[in-house]
Amino acid sequence: MKTLYQEALISAIEKENHTEKLTYLTSLLRSLLQTVSVSIFEITKDQTPSDEVSLFDLTNRFTKPSDGLPVEAIETLTPLIRGYAYKDFLPGWFEKTKDVEYPISKRLIEWVQFRNKKQGHGVIDSETSELWSSKTESIIRDCLTVFSDVIPKIHDNGELYLPKSLNRLSIKTPLIYENQPIVINQVSARKGIWRISGQTLSWTKSNDFTTTLPEENIFNNQSIKEHGGYELSEIVSNNKDYSFFHNIPVRQTDTFEGRKDEISKLVEWFDDEDSRYCLVYGDGGYGKTTLVLEMLNQFLESQYDFNEPLPTVISYHTAKITRWTEEGLKHFTSITPAVDECIRELMRCFDPVLSKDWYSISGRQLIDKSIGVLRENKLNRNDILLVIDNTETLATSQQEVKDLGAFFKTVGKSIGRIIITSRRREFIEATPILIEGLTEAEGVSLMQRLANDYGAVPIQQAGEATLRKVSKKLMNKPILLEALVKYISRSNLGIDSAIENVFKKSNEDLLDFLYDDAWARMNQFQKEVFLVLVNLSSPLDQSTISRACQEIGIQHTEFQSALEETHFSVLTDYGRSYFIELVDLAGRFFLQQFSKLDDLCKNRLRNIAHSVDLYATERERIEREYRTDRVAEAFRSEYAKAAKVHADKGEIDEAIEMYELAVEDDPVNSSLHDRFSWLLLNRKRDFNYAKEISKKAIELDDNNCDAIVGLALVHYRLGELNEGDTLIEMAKSKGRPLSFCLLRKAIARFYKSREETNINKKLEILEEAFDLLEKAEKSNSRSNGYDEKNHRDIIKYKDLTRRQITNWRTKKTKSQKIIDNL
Repeated sequence: MKTLYQEALISAIEKENHTEKLTYLTSLLRSLLQTVSVSIFEITKDQTPSDEVSLFDLTNRFTKPSDGLPVEAIETLTPLIRGYAYKDFLPGWFEKTKDVEYPISKRLIEWVQFRNKKQGHGVIDSETSELWSSKTESIIRDCLTVFSDVIPKIHDNGELYLPKSLNRLSIKTPLIYENQPIVINQVSARKGIWRISGQTLSWTKSNDFTTTLPEENIFNNQSIKEHGGYELSEIVSNNKDYSFFHNIPVRQTDTFEGRKDEISKLVEWFDDEDSRYCLVYGDGGYGKTTLVLEMLNQFLESQYDFNEPLPTVISYHTAKITRWTEEGLKHFTSITPAVDECIRELMRCFDPVLSKDWYSISGRQLIDKSIGVLRENKLNRNDILLVIDNTETLATSQQEVKDLGAFFKTVGKSIGRIIITSRRREFIEATPILIEGLTEAEGVSLMQRLANDYGAVPIQQAGEATLRKVSKKLMNKPILLEALVKYISRSNLGIDSAIENVFKKSNEDLLDFLYDDAWARMNQFQKEVFLVLVNLSSPLDQSTISRACQEIGIQHTEFQSALEETHFSVLTDYGRSYFIELVDLAGRFFLQQFSKLDDLCKNRLRNIAHSVDLYATERERIEREYRTDRVAEAFRSEYAKAAKVHADKGEIDEAIEMYELAVEDDPVNSSLHDRFSWLLLNRKRDFNYAKEISKKAIELDDNNCDAIVGLALVHYRLGELNEGDTLIEMAKSKGRPLSFCLLRKAIARFYKSREETNINKKLEILEEAFDLLEKAEKSNSRSNGYDEKNHRDIIKYKDLTRRQITNWRTKKTKSQKIIDNL
C-alpha cells in the first residue's frame, strides 16, 4: 500500500493549481492516517490485554471519523503498544530521528488545527493554499517514513498484512477497494452485521462503495452492557450542542421512500411542547414503525432545529411477551404487566438492573415510584419522551383498550410525552398521524430502488406506467411492494406471473406460500437454526441466536441472510445488537416442519435448544451480577454518574475530577473506588494513584472480588508478580474461576518477559506462562459468554507465547553457534 500512496503523492504534486493540489493532498493524508489508525487498532487488539486496554471509545468514534481522530488514536495507543509489545514502535512519532527532523505528531496536530480552522470552517486564499500544499506534501513524506511498518502490504491474493517485524499480522479490515486506497466515511452495524462505507482515493474518478466486515472486527468490541441499553448522544440544534440518553433502534430500511407529509406532522408535534400525545396509526405493513424510527434517527443526525426544551431521555419500548426480569425469564400474558414494562424500560436508564420492588407494583404505584426517580435526577415530564411501539398487542378486548387509553393518559401527564404506534385508533386524545399507502409515484420509486438493490431485472426493465399499475394493485403498501421485488429477484419470474403466484391469496395463504418458498431455498443449517429457535424459551436476541448458530455449525451472517429475505419475524435493531420475535404464523410453520423430523433429529435439536437456554440464563445471571455490583452500586451519586458520562465521552481528566468529588460524597462505596481505580489504571495509566484507590476499595469491602483483581492488575502492571499472584489467589478463594486466575498470571508473565534481557531467564518466564495457559484452557468450562471470552484470550496468548518461545529459542541457538565458532 505504501507504493499506492507514493503514486498518489506524485499525482498530487503534478497539479499546478495550488487549491486543487491542497484538496487532493488533504484527501491523501486523510486516507493514510485512517489506514495507519486501523493497523494500530488491529495491533492493539492482537498484542495487548483486552480487559486492560479498552479500544471501545476510540473505535466507536471511528465509525464516523473526523480528521483529528486518527491523530488522537495514534497518540493514545502508541505508548500502550510500546509498553506491551514493541518498545521501538513508530520512532519519529514523539521524537526526532535521523530521518525525521521534527516529531510527526506535532506536525499533524498543527495540520488538524489548520484543517478545522481554515479548510473546514474558514476561508483559504491563494497564498494559504500555496503554503499549506507545500506543508501537507512535506507532512505526507514524513508520515510515509514514520508509518512505513504499519502501512499494510498487499499479498498476491489481495489480503493485507504487516511486515515480519510486526509478526506479519493479518489486517482484517478492508483498506483497499478496486486496487486503490480508501477514505472511510462510515462504519455501521445493522442487525449485528457490520459494514464499511467510503470512497476510493483517486483524482480522476473516486467511487463510492460499501462492503461487509467480518463478524470479528476491531469495531465489534463492545464492553459488557445490556442489549438495547441507553447511550449518550450529542446533537446540534439551532447551532447549540445538546446531549441526551436514548435507546433508539437504528433505521429499519435504507430505502425509505416518501412520507414527507407524515414526517412533517411528526416533526411539528415534536416541537409543540403543549401536545402530550402523538398517535401514529394505520393498517399493518404501511410502515408506522419505519416512519417513527426514520424521524428519530434523523434527529440523532442533527437534521432538525427544534425549540427548547429538548428531551433529556428518549425511551423506546416495543411490546414483547418475553422479558428478563429480576426474578428471571417472564412471559407476559395480560395487559397490566405488559404496559407497566414501558415504565420499567424508562427506569433502566437510571438503574440498569431494577430491584424486585419494581416488579411487585404496577399501575399508579409504579408511576408514582417512577416520578420519584425523575425528581431525584432533577427531571420533569418535559424532559422525557416515550416511544411505545405496536400497542395493539397490549390490549384486545374493548375494556382492555379503554384501560390502555387511560393508562397512556396518566403516563403522558405525569411521566413524559408519548409517541404511540398502533394498528387501531387508541382511546386517547392524541395528535393523529394516519399512515396509509404511498402515492403511486412513491410506490414506483420504491420498487425501482429495491430492484436495483436486489437485481430484480423485470422491475428494472418495466416502464413507469406498468409499475404504477403494480403499485396500485398492491394498495401502494411498502411491505407488499418489497415482498414482490424480492420474490421476482429470487424466482426470475415476470411481474404478472409473480403477482399471480403470490398476491391472489388470502393473507394466511400468502404467508404460507412465502414461508414455503423461503424454506425451500434455505440450506439445511439455516433450517436447523430456525427449528432450534422455535424450541427456545429464552428471548431471541443476538447472543442467543449467535449461540444457536454456533451449536448448529453455521456462520451467524449466513443465518442472517436467510432471516433478512423472509417475513418470519419482527425485528428490533440496535445496530450492534438486535432482538427478533417470531411471527405467530411463522412459529406454527416451524413447528409443523419440526413435526416431520424423525425422533433422533428432534431430540438432537431439542438438546441444542436446551443448551442454548442454559447459556442464555447463565449469561443473563452474570451480566445482571456485573451490572448490579459494578454499575448500579458504583454510580449512585450525581458526581459518580457525571464521572461515568465524562469517561464514556473520552474526557478522562474531567472524569477523574468528578470521581474525586464522588468518593468525597460517598466515601464508603467500595464499588465506586474500584471503578475509579479501573479508570486510573487503564485510561490514565497512573499506576500509583490506581494502587492507592484499589487498596481503599478493598479496605472498605474485603469481599469485593473486582477490587481485589483490580489491585492485582496494578501490581502486575508495576512488574510485581508475587504481589499480583497473591491477590489473584485471594480472588480465587472468593469465587473467581480457576481458568480466569491462571490466565491473569500467564498474561502478567508474558509481558514481564519483555522486560527481561537474559535469554535464558526470558525463556523460563515464557515457558511458565505457556504452562499456565495450558492449565487455564483445560479448566475452562466455556459454559457462558465470559468463559468464551476467557477461552479466546487463552488461545490468543498461547499463540503469542508460542511464537515468542520459538523466536527466542532460535536466537539462543544462533548465539550459541556463534560462540562455538569463536
